[in-house]
This record gives sequence, structure tokens and C-alpha cells, in this order.
Amino acid sequence: MSTYSAPRGPAPKPASQRRRRTIPESYGAAEPTVAGQAAEQPPLGFDAHELVVDLWAALGFSVEGQFYSAADWQRARWELWYANAVMTASQVPSANQWTTIQRGLDDLLVSPAVKRRAGIELRRTGVDADVVAAGEMVDGYKRSLKSV
Repeated sequence: MSTYSAPRGPAPKPASQRRRRTIPESYGAAEPTVAGQAAEQPPLGFDAHELVVDLWAALGFSVEGQFYSAADWQRARWELWYANAVMTASQVPSANQWTTIQRGLDDLLVSPAVKRRAGIELRRTGVDADVVAAGEMVDGYKRSLKSV
């Protein structure tokens, strides 16, 4: 029997995109726990499919990887070992195998939706030119409309 319960409904939007304008009284009441330094990424430790090697390297440079403990890195190696076994098999991965791989990666906080469910919001560095251009375009449309 599985103990995994899928979250219900869509992943919550980032705080900056939510409609709610009032801040709950409990907002910011929790004290963060500081756990110390993250562990260094160990070598993958086995010959793997090119995609698995690329994902391992990407995890090392990702924001998530900066916070992984030694246990998290071992979990990532375990998940990628299974993904490698599926990728190097002589058959096309089944839907169940693919789901297992995706759930394992979700547990490593690779998916943006899982990060939002966990309350983690990563902010982009710099200004997104597309967002600025879209905002200017909407402002131009608003100015051109006449009230009836």
C-alpha cells in the first residue's frame, strides 16, 4: 500500500501573483531553522546515459543543489540510478516507470510546482524584458480606452 498522497488541485501561484492583498496575521511568525552548510556534490559513481549525466551536472549548478545535504545527494544518486536503468533498458519506458522517475525528481524539489507547494519561491535575478514590455503594452491599451 502506498503512503504517497497526491496533492489536490493545482499548485499555488507564487506570492507575487496571488490575488489576496491582505496578509494573514501569522505571516512571518515562524522562525527559520539554520542547518549549516550544504554538502558538496559527490561524483555520480556509475556509467550512465547521457541524459542522466546531464541532469546530475545540472543539479550541481542549480539553486536546489546549493542546499542539498549529504543525504539529499545520495537520494539524487539513487533516483538517477533508477532513471539510468530505465533509460538504458532495451525497451521504451512504461508509463509507470516514467511516473516513478518524475515522483522521485519531485521529491528532490526539481519541479517548480513542488517548490511552490513547499513554500519555496525562487526569484529571478535582473529584470525580465518581456514582463516589462507586456506591462507597457497593457498600460498603452488602458490609456487608449475611453470610459463610456
